[in-house]
Amino acid sequence: MASGSMHGNHDKPHLPPPSQQSLLFCPKSKLHIHRGEISKIIRECQEESFWKRALPFSLVSMLVTQGLVHQGYLAANPRFGSLPKVARTACLPVRSAKVSTE
Repeated sequence: MASGSMHGNHDKPHLPPPSQQSLLFCPKSKLHIHRGEISKIIRECQEESFWKRALPFSLVSMLVTQGLVHQGYLAANPRFGSLPKVARTACLPVRSAKVSTE
């Protein structure tokens, strides 16, 4: 025998009072987004950004830079050869992908 006050409480999610709602509260969906979920989403975005944008762009820029040094359009370092230029161009796409996800 269920009482009338218990009936129908399963449909509505528990919402904190407005004074205790964080800035991450979504009034449209009536759900509270937890910080753990947001950090997980941000981590997934950063990982996807690295594998799908930063790494391919980094490899292509390294190959282009190495080709330019080999063809003589860029001067090689007398001591280290093309390594400093290739390493610098490898870091730029990774840094830009990291900045774009923040």
